[in-house]
Amino acid sequence: MFEEEFMKLVQQYQGFEIVHAYRDDVDHYLGGKNDHYWHVIMKNGKIRESYAAFFKDGIWKDQYITGEGSKRKVKEADPGITIKKIAAEAYLAQDENWVKDKKGTLIEEEQPRIHYVKGFGDKALDVSKQYGVSIAFNDLDDNAGAFHVRFINTGDEVNIFE
Repeated sequence: MFEEEFMKLVQQYQGFEIVHAYRDDVDHYLGGKNDHYWHVIMKNGKIRESYAAFFKDGIWKDQYITGEGSKRKVKEADPGITIKKIAAEAYLAQDENWVKDKKGTLIEEEQPRIHYVKGFGDKALDVSKQYGVSIAFNDLDDNAGAFHVRFINTGDEVNIFE
């Protein structure tokens, strides 16, 4: 379900990329443009690992990539794994009962969003009103799993990861 939603964003905006910023200077780049899709994990500005895929004529061709430059290694990956990883991250926690069974609170600020809270702030999730993707998450039991959106790019602002 969320895979198709992300692909619709890529098509609608002629390219879509969101970056989730985690603790310890870790960023997850989730994007797509034309028939290219990517899920890249960077730490301290260096690529740690990534998945890249090409979707053509209904067929996925995925790659798992580690390292950069001369240390770059590319392996074939299971077809469709890239879009599954993108969707799991881009729509993080949206399929959990404490979110999907609630209305949420609209917050109209710089990035209008729907805010969800579980318990007394045990977990919190913000979903972009415009794009429908998760833009912030916090879990008191898992501080390393917390993130906020660094940026969202669309159209010509999106550079294809290769």
